[in-house]
Parts: sequence; C-alpha cells; structure tokens
Amino acid sequence: MRRAVLLLFGLGLAQVYHPTATLVHGKTEVVVEKTSPDELGLAWIEELEEGVRFVFYDPPPYRVTVRFGEDARAYAALAFVEQPDEGGGTVALAGGEARYQEAEDRLVYELRAEPGAVAIEKGKLKAEGRRLDYDNRAGLARLAGPVRFERPGENPLKGEAQTLLYRVEEGELWLVGEVAIEQGSRRTLARLARVDEEKGLAYLEGDPVRSTAPGEELAGRRLVYDLDSGEIWALEGIAGKFSGD
Repeated sequence: MRRAVLLLFGLGLAQVYHPTATLVHGKTEVVVEKTSPDELGLAWIEELEEGVRFVFYDPPPYRVTVRFGEDARAYAALAFVEQPDEGGGTVALAGGEARYQEAEDRLVYELRAEPGAVAIEKGKLKAEGRRLDYDNRAGLARLAGPVRFERPGENPLKGEAQTLLYRVEEGELWLVGEVAIEQGSRRTLARLARVDEEKGLAYLEGDPVRSTAPGEELAGRRLVYDLDSGEIWALEGIAGKFSGD
C-alpha cells in the first residue's frame, strides 16, 4: 500500500524548521534540505513498497540544498530523494516547480533540466549544469552538462566541460569531456581534469592536453595545473614551443 503525505510545519515564529532527507554513504552524510519558509515551496513524502520518496521544492530566491558531507554543496529548485529501507538511495536535482492539488490530493510537478538549473560548489570552484543525479550506493554525483565553472581569486579562471563527477567518500571532483579552461591570456584544453581543491591543483589528461599563452604552446598527455597561479608543468609526454619578446 502506498500513501502520500504533504508535510506541513507550523512550529511558531520563534522556531525555524527545514524539512530534510538524509542518506549515509560510509562515514559521509548526504543531507537534502528545503530552505524556504513553511508557507513557501513544498515538502512531500510518499511511501513506496520498500522505503520512501521525498520531493522538495523551493521557489526563487530560495533553493533546495544538498550537503555532501562538509566539503561540497549543490543547489536547485526541485529535489527528488528515494530512501530505501535498506541502504542505497538516490537524489535527483533539477529546475522546475511542484505544487499540491488539494482537491485531488496529489502532487503535480514540472521538472526542467535547463542549462544552469543546478549549481555545485567545492572549495573555491563553482559549477553549473542541467541536472544532478546522485547514487548513494556508489557514492557518486553526476552533473550533466554543458557544465560551466569558475574559480574566483587573484587570478580567476572560468571554463566548461561536458560532465562533472563528484565522489563523496574521496572528496574527488572530476571534469570530464572537452574540458576548456581560460585564465588570463592562457587557454587550456583537456579530455578530463581531476581537481584537488585542498592543494589548488588540477591534474589534466588528454591526447594531448594543449595549453597556449602569448609566446607559448605546451602539449602533453598528463599535465598539472596550478589553479591559483596558472602555472603548468608536465607529468608525461611533454612538447612545447616558446618565443621570446
């Protein structure tokens, strides 16, 4: 038997309660939270044959927030969380809206996987994509592109990729497919990049990776990119061309 419940919260003005759903992967908690006031948005829970499904919706300027442990956050208007009775579970984030039709006692929603509908932050890196899907059994979040990212600082950078992957247990963030990074006058192209925000480095791979700046052309199968300074050095298969002033 399945049963759906609209979650209504009236705890008084002195208290603020945000509905949440939590999945646990190893030692990492993945917490999905509705952030808008009680009278806005929607929090819905539906009983499944084995487990429950949560639907959270936040209207602008609010956004549903997903905390991947202490290190990464994701944001979107609409979140679907399936929480099985025994392990696993999934989270889907996208743009759109949801509403409860009281007369029919049912949830109506429109999910929109639009460019920029989902944002994710890891350290200084901020990225946007169309839709995020998280598999708790694998501990893997996938942000579907086109993905656009930026990293502010003294030497800010921006770029794009086809997909972003985040592994919650390892805290690893990957940019995959047609990775392009622009920082000042330097432009770098790669097949994939593993970003280590703690060290401020990106490990680039390609066939080859190519990086160009005025008077400089650099290529290699595996390069290391300093995200703060823009300096690059090679790990494997290096070739370069340099010209003086």
